[in-house]
Amino acid sequence: MTAQAPAVALVLCSFGASMMLPTDAALALERETVLPLSSGDRSSVATTTTTTPSISEGELTASVPPPNRASVQVLPTHPSSDDANAKREGTTTNRNAAPAAYDPRFFIAGGASAAISHGITTPLDVVKTRMQSDVALASSSPSDAAIRIVEREGAIALTAGLGPTVIGYGIEGALKFGAYESLKPVFLSLFAQGASAPNSGSGGAYLSAAVCAGALASVILCPMEETRIRLVTDPTFGDGLLDGLPKLLREEGALSPFKRGLPAMLSKQVPYTIGKQVSFDVFSGMLYTFLVGLSFVPQRGIALEVEVGAAFLASIVACLASHPGDVLLTATYKDAGDDESTTNSGAGFGATVKKVYNDGGGIQAFLRGLNARFLHVGCIITFQLVIYDQLKQVLGLPASGS
Repeated sequence: MTAQAPAVALVLCSFGASMMLPTDAALALERETVLPLSSGDRSSVATTTTTTPSISEGELTASVPPPNRASVQVLPTHPSSDDANAKREGTTTNRNAAPAAYDPRFFIAGGASAAISHGITTPLDVVKTRMQSDVALASSSPSDAAIRIVEREGAIALTAGLGPTVIGYGIEGALKFGAYESLKPVFLSLFAQGASAPNSGSGGAYLSAAVCAGALASVILCPMEETRIRLVTDPTFGDGLLDGLPKLLREEGALSPFKRGLPAMLSKQVPYTIGKQVSFDVFSGMLYTFLVGLSFVPQRGIALEVEVGAAFLASIVACLASHPGDVLLTATYKDAGDDESTTNSGAGFGATVKKVYNDGGGIQAFLRGLNARFLHVGCIITFQLVIYDQLKQVLGLPASGS
């Protein structure tokens, strides 16, 4: 045997032993060679070359790793500039956070708050709608009108339209609040491009977002709102949503609520959304700024007070802005059985405006039932916005105006 025989035998034995080892042990024989980073590019990711033992002319050489072996990557050890800036400012960067413009939590909070607030105020809505549609109740106070309704039809009459109210306004609230909060940053960026000073276009951005959200809510609400008004103004129309909505669509067609009521719904919902959403943001910011500047006011625990105050003020603005449209909407759906030429399309909306004006004795006809609606809308908006803001904070979103 030559002098090289022991060395060759040792190599062959080592290779044979490695072939008989289990998979985990064989993997332990692999070597990882990390390519060194250049001093000028410390933030780049270093790649690695995984090697397996092979024999070529009696020496171990590096071979290409098998396709089923995962190569190893070495992450950068130095933080990025964004992380460094966040650390200096005392904040953290959440790279997995959903973009604020598409956060589903706004839709969840908006839908829940709208369904709850409209559901618990259904009796007030019944009284308000009857005062608008029944001439005998038009001059009565809300309490007197409620008593007369109960005396004639029973207490159950005050819950008429509860089903379409909860379902319709639940969907409407989710889309309205979600669309408004989602569109605000979009319009803010658009208005900021042409603004001469920072934040100078925020008012126009908020108004634009509210108009779009109100228009979307109008489309969603048309069939539900017509069903609700028909149930309230005509007790024989149906017992609730499950039979009232199918009857409406079956008798008049799936597009009839939109052809007849969309202009009137837009005249109500767009001013209502502007008055509620935009004024709530504005009043919340004003109250926070005012209260934080007072040294004797405790800085903790003022969120609820701000929410209630801003919501109450927003309810007044929304009610005044949308009440004429609410009167037109009630008149449009109440007269649904009249001549189609006066109740369908945009021409029908103009005829409805003229009819309300002539029959009601002038401009005051568009304010009929305002006292009952103040009570109704004031309760709805105050409850709704407070619930919405509380749910936002429970879901991890900041309070409005803060």
